[in-house]
Amino acid sequence: MPLPLEIDALNVLAARARAYAELFTLPLKDRNWRGSSGDYAGAGVGSSLDFQDHRSYVPGDDPRHINWQAYARTGHYSLKLYREEVRPLVEIIFDVSGSMFATPDKASRAIELFYFAFASSERSGASTSLFLIKGDHWQVIEGQAVFSHRWQETALRLPATTASAEPNLSALPFRTRSLRVFISDLLFPVSPENTIRGLTRNFGKTVTLCPYSKSEDDPGWMGNYEFIDTENDGKHQRRIDPAILRRYNAAYKDHFARWKASSIRAQSPLARIPSEPGFEAALKLEAIPSGAINLA
Repeated sequence: MPLPLEIDALNVLAARARAYAELFTLPLKDRNWRGSSGDYAGAGVGSSLDFQDHRSYVPGDDPRHINWQAYARTGHYSLKLYREEVRPLVEIIFDVSGSMFATPDKASRAIELFYFAFASSERSGASTSLFLIKGDHWQVIEGQAVFSHRWQETALRLPATTASAEPNLSALPFRTRSLRVFISDLLFPVSPENTIRGLTRNFGKTVTLCPYSKSEDDPGWMGNYEFIDTENDGKHQRRIDPAILRRYNAAYKDHFARWKASSIRAQSPLARIPSEPGFEAALKLEAIPSGAINLA
């Protein structure tokens, strides 16, 4: 189901994603942030109502934070320290290679995840950057392009790639210490460690949301098939016998086993999210248990 999708269908996905952003959230509360004023705990001290500690007053400190009750008791100036409140930095990277839209159910789930990630980030008040990527090619998009669905036009302008081309994440201008939400089916034959290193550079944390369809996870092929390359529409005939199907299933399972092992070692949650069940049920299979998504 190649792009573009019908606007009415996208409007339905956007409405659902906004509703789910009230039930689920990106994992923003499990780290100390640095940045401008907002609603999340920072790594420094500030003027929120969340008391943190005391320390002695030194010239140049804000006198509004002097603990006058303690001064009355001791005759020494001390400060009340409060947890700094900041805005998280979120960077959403949406893989728009052809395999992400290979079937209608997978295309819908991939876009739903993209819309949900943006809606959740927007709801949290985070400073959000958005990237579309296809192989070596990428493009920054504005937030207004998401729910207006103009992102499709940008995605369609990205050049075609070779089959299974790896997204060139090293080229993206990530901000330091941001949360990177990578939405991709991960169907490219490279070392997971290389991709994770690209996502976590500059002290970033990454969460990978991996949509997939039953037709790729457990295809049940047997007999003669015409296969279509989702990146360049090339076609080729192939006869599938039980031995070929077993090799495919073994390679597919091994690929994602290596991805999960690498993600655990890097402390970078990865959740495979099937396209067939409803969105809430799909998240509860891996995304919630792994910490890739939190309950709101």
